[in-house]
Amino acid sequence: MRTTLLCILLMLTGMLSAQTIDNPPFKARSGSIINITRIERTPESTRIYVHAIFRPHWWISLDGEDYLVDVATGKKYMFKSAEGIEIKKEVYMPDSGEKDFVLIFEPLPKETETIHFMGSEESTEWNTYDISLTPQKGKKIPPLAAIKGNWFKTDNPGRWEYGIYDSITIMNNRIYTNESIRKKGKRIEITVKDKQNGDISTLLITPQKNGNCAIKTDRADELLYTRQKGDISILEPDNGFQQFFQKDTTYLQGYIDGYDPRLGFDTGLIYLSNEITRKDYPTVLQIAKDGSFTCKFVINHPLEQSLTLNNNWIPFYIEPGQTLTMYIDWEELMARSRARDYNFPMNNTAYMGPSAPLSYILSDFSKLIAYGYGDLSKSQKTLTPNQYKEHMKPIIAQWQHVADSVCQIYQPSPKAICLIKNKVKLQTGNAFLDFEMSRDYYAQQDTANQVLKIKADDSFYDFLKEMPLDDKTVLADERADIFINRFEYMTPLRKAYSDEVDNLVDISFTYPQKPLLSFLKEKGVKLNAEQEELRQKHEKLAGQKVRITLAELQEEDMKTNNLFKQEEKLVKEYIDYTKKQKISQEEESQQASDRASIAMEQKYGEKKDTIIARLWGDTNPLLWQIAKVRNLTFNLQNIKTKTIAREYVDNLKQNLTDAFLVAEAEQVFENAYPSEEASSYQLPEGKATDIFRNIIKNHPGKVLFVDFWATTCGPCRGGIEATADLRKKYKNHPEFQFIYITGERESPAGAYKQYVEKNLKGEASYYVTGTEYNYLRQLFHFNGIPHYELVEKDGSISKENLGSHTIGQYLKKRFDTSESSEQQQDVK
Repeated sequence: MRTTLLCILLMLTGMLSAQTIDNPPFKARSGSIINITRIERTPESTRIYVHAIFRPHWWISLDGEDYLVDVATGKKYMFKSAEGIEIKKEVYMPDSGEKDFVLIFEPLPKETETIHFMGSEESTEWNTYDISLTPQKGKKIPPLAAIKGNWFKTDNPGRWEYGIYDSITIMNNRIYTNESIRKKGKRIEITVKDKQNGDISTLLITPQKNGNCAIKTDRADELLYTRQKGDISILEPDNGFQQFFQKDTTYLQGYIDGYDPRLGFDTGLIYLSNEITRKDYPTVLQIAKDGSFTCKFVINHPLEQSLTLNNNWIPFYIEPGQTLTMYIDWEELMARSRARDYNFPMNNTAYMGPSAPLSYILSDFSKLIAYGYGDLSKSQKTLTPNQYKEHMKPIIAQWQHVADSVCQIYQPSPKAICLIKNKVKLQTGNAFLDFEMSRDYYAQQDTANQVLKIKADDSFYDFLKEMPLDDKTVLADERADIFINRFEYMTPLRKAYSDEVDNLVDISFTYPQKPLLSFLKEKGVKLNAEQEELRQKHEKLAGQKVRITLAELQEEDMKTNNLFKQEEKLVKEYIDYTKKQKISQEEESQQASDRASIAMEQKYGEKKDTIIARLWGDTNPLLWQIAKVRNLTFNLQNIKTKTIAREYVDNLKQNLTDAFLVAEAEQVFENAYPSEEASSYQLPEGKATDIFRNIIKNHPGKVLFVDFWATTCGPCRGGIEATADLRKKYKNHPEFQFIYITGERESPAGAYKQYVEKNLKGEASYYVTGTEYNYLRQLFHFNGIPHYELVEKDGSISKENLGSHTIGQYLKKRFDTSESSEQQQDVK
């Protein structure tokens, strides 16, 4: 009996000493896959009950390296075991996408009131900060709790007019800091200060029984507002795009609800670019500790873009000279990230400002006509071009039906109708061009696939007749850059470089004094009859300058190509021989070479114009003009004589029908031939330059080839691996150094360590934060990677346009060395 009583007493003692907290509140978290529903504290352990939510049939994994942190002391309490899930194993989610389990940690001290739940280095979506372990019942509710949130007009619930949060308030398309909050009877009074000009304003807010609020300010009458955001049903009439091209500064600002600097990022990025000149100008958006953000940038026309936050993309629409304010719900962003679905509904995102209605409309409409990559990828491998056309007919009809319905709603706005119609057309065009683009690649991978052997004829491109190729407003669409890129490189235009065109192009060519075939014959190489005939021809023409077509040169090359590959060593000996004997061909004058280059490009251009006319009906639609301006930067690289380049650009400008395109073409020319012939430039002072200088300070007095890369970028890895031998050759060079820079978001830690160990061990490799990489993108004006920069010994940035495929030739020319690193060390 005494033993039984003792056991009961011990059980009661254990129960009394245990503490349970259901749905514990927290301040911030980096992801929402792991949801803590209960915490049980006992003298033996701390039990964390988890409700995991993820995509059905995708896996999650626990590595057992999670831990708890006592916020007051900073002490860690380590993971002990788990119930309901296996550790260090890929655990696949069920059909429901939900799973419950318990993680057991070391016991926490009785006095611990707040903890962090921290995942391992690889578990970036699991961290939860400031989890409260104290009971919430009986706590006094502050006045702000009753009025926090976004407030929309009751007579136009799609119009966001107030945002009231812990430390800031948004109204009048401006951001204010909350100076004081107090209750005055049934009303709550908030005094706020404008973040930009310091103006003070007062809000009087009266909560209503139905959940609405009456809000009055010292500058506006009292009106009723609701937290329920409705659809955009009222749109102010407009006159369409009267002046589409208009260069001006725009401002993007807003608030991230649920943001905390501990989430691991304090910047966002807008991947801006000039689609006419191909110039990137990504813009960093700095986030304050209170979650507010602001940035400014210059645009040339209305623009649908996205703000990128920690690999999350939030769309917006803005016009030159405007200010747009955004509200972003971090919990909603995490839910979309957890769903791994770009089209996941973002219902809480709000916009304020003159372009707010169009931001809502375009964002919502894009989701209504989403086209899955899975359908495209499957179709490319299983359907012929004609079958794909039939396959797309009902899909396009549905997109058009949705567009017609939406346009009926927004008839007062020609802008909205124009943007919606263009979006459907561009999506249609991108689908067809994407389908055709990769079929040749797949055919090479799967030679037995008969479907891939069927090529598209002109009828496949009938969709182009419906494309707004002569409408400048298509540039406002978020996918306009993709369409223009696919359009300018589509298969029919590549046929312009066929032999049919080559036969029309001739160049000046000087035959060498000592023909290579004669050299090989003297070395005992047997020539076939065709090669012997060619050798005799070259002997007769030795040292002579003639006009010859590219097709003729290609024909000669085909007769000797295999022979030269077989006798590679003798070919190299011949090259060395000609150098020693100083036998060289008489070079064409630079002007003649430049004019030949232009003539060749014009021949190709005329052929392409003919193809465009055949497929669309006109030789010079606006988007084709844009493609020509886009190509101008590349073409000017091949023209060294400024006066000839001037003639070339002036000739192109005569065919440009919009004054803005003419100005852009002129800017490309000025960039290619600047009035000051400086070979390098100094970086501007600022945060981004400080970040870069902090990296290169470790390599003073050296020329640096800087490679911005990522483990997730195939071309980046290809470039690194292709220069492996070159890096060995120049390792420990006294005047030169390879530098590699990547960011933590572009290259996950585990993958980065593995790749560096295998491919960049011993190299100057730098792993920077996401914020630092964002600022480096902005500093060097690049959206895509790989991106390369050449830093001179004085820290200035060279204007040399180098890449992984050209750096070897540049180094050989500049340093004129074939010595090994060991020999260089001996010299030192």
